Amino acid sequence: MSFRDDWPKMPDASDFDGKELLALVRSGNSPFHGVWDVNLLIREIEENLGAQVIDIPVVYKGSNNYGFHLKLSNRPDIVARLARGDVNMPNFDGFPIHIQVPEVKFEVAVYELLLSEPNILASHLLYHRIPVQHVSPRLDRPQDIAGRRLFLFERAEGENNVWWDLSSEQKACLLAQSARIRASLFNFNLPLDFAAVWLRERLFEQKPKSLPIPVAPTREFCVALFTSKIEATIRNIGDMIGWESDNVTVGPTAAAAKQSLLRLIPYIMPTDSDQAFLYRLVLEHGDFGIHNMSITIDANGQPLVTSLYDWETGCIVPAILSDPLVSVEVDLVIDENAAPSFIRVPDDATPDDRVQYMTWARQYFMALFNQAPNYERAIQAGKDARHLWFALREWRGDDPEGYFGDLGAWAERRMKELGVDLVCTITDRLSCSPFDILPDSNNLPSTNLRNGGNT
Repeated sequence: MSFRDDWPKMPDASDFDGKELLALVRSGNSPFHGVWDVNLLIREIEENLGAQVIDIPVVYKGSNNYGFHLKLSNRPDIVARLARGDVNMPNFDGFPIHIQVPEVKFEVAVYELLLSEPNILASHLLYHRIPVQHVSPRLDRPQDIAGRRLFLFERAEGENNVWWDLSSEQKACLLAQSARIRASLFNFNLPLDFAAVWLRERLFEQKPKSLPIPVAPTREFCVALFTSKIEATIRNIGDMIGWESDNVTVGPTAAAAKQSLLRLIPYIMPTDSDQAFLYRLVLEHGDFGIHNMSITIDANGQPLVTSLYDWETGCIVPAILSDPLVSVEVDLVIDENAAPSFIRVPDDATPDDRVQYMTWARQYFMALFNQAPNYERAIQAGKDARHLWFALREWRGDDPEGYFGDLGAWAERRMKELGVDLVCTITDRLSCSPFDILPDSNNLPSTNLRNGGNT
């Protein structure tokens, strides 16, 4: 089983260095020979852009895509992003076609939406092609590249792998620019019709088949979204949980945890009228970091971000659930107390390295919250909601009884700490809907949840 091509080898068994591909192809020495035909890519580019490919200086190795820097005869350079996985290859084990097609359509819609937003720096899309799966049996390697998604972009100046070559001052400058881009994305006024089309589609698994109320920038919708997500993740005792390949069903502990989580939801959603900004809908990049940015050096010797690309893992969430993470050498994050932190630390990181990581985190989040103060307020107000949402997002199917048992125990502790009265008795608890439970304003924390409705 395979989900992508291996990176090609040269005749001496060394890895292809990504250079001078066009010359290799024209001399009959394509490193991709026997896997796919580079001439097919060249032909598709030339036919759709009306220009001749005159050079391919570099091929980049992405985890899921090849990136080709191409020089054309009568227009500026472009970048072609071609999938390393082909849905028509034998024993293909990557994302199936029914997932890839809407993913491509979403990414295209994002590039079109952000075309007039210069502060977000989304790449300029020139052409795309959705992968096509042939109906014939997949016994041999395909003779075409139709099963690989393809995007063609204007090439922005710069590269993405400059971080390790920068000085401390330059890194601080790059972090400040990244923060400004992230703030611009958070502050972007996302059209409601765009959110209505894509919000459910772009939810992480397991996602509900439908949402109970229309998509809206409201607390009511956020409660409904949480409820639907939990019910889609943990169904009834004996139903499948996780992925079919896991062959696991909902047990009594997960089922009990589900009810605790459903009861908690209304109590962790702030109700103050002056906090409506918490529920405005925001577009997330999904993989925000310097690895998805083109970065050059300006006339003053400082790094300059020229584009933000690879939006295929993007999504839409209420602001209270937005994730400000940025990936550099490590991932810079906000902890549950809204303090700067970092994760994904190298095993060989020294104490001095960790001090440096914390410095980067402080620099990034200070700049981010200066540009988007409501972002910080949303994170602070949504502590419990974010804990639950990210816990649902991070689950990968392992040990559902243990994982959701722990999450349910957390929910019970939080309800006790919030002073939540037992609205449902033990006998009718399974039939009690979270929409029937409204917080008592006297039991809500004074910092974020004052002025709740009474039952």
